[in-house]
Amino acid sequence: MNIAAMRVRVTFQKNEVVSDKYGNRKNIWTDYFSCYATAGANNAISGTGTGSESSGVVIRSEESLAFTCRWCAALAAVTSTGYRILCEGKTYNIIYVNPMGFKHNSIKFSCELEAKS
Repeated sequence: MNIAAMRVRVTFQKNEVVSDKYGNRKNIWTDYFSCYATAGANNAISGTGTGSESSGVVIRSEESLAFTCRWCAALAAVTSTGYRILCEGKTYNIIYVNPMGFKHNSIKFSCELEAKS
């Protein structure tokens, strides 16, 4: 693992349920953990990482990245269903968490850019 390549600041957010003063419940994203990571192309999700094409027409422009972080107990608890990553003003949904052989050196998060609604 190349520590010098970890120069992208990422923030992990956790999905939590909160209640207002009337007892209404809603989901919100709260900051969970922040660290430096290595960001690179993620060829495992979309093949080439450049988008899907069918007969010369772009169906959906997709951006996928893989963030590699140093292992810590806080990141070991991150799952693909209850967390997301913020990086440089963009939001990425976690698709897959790879513990990199369970050696407790690094954790790799395969992510897709969140679609704007």
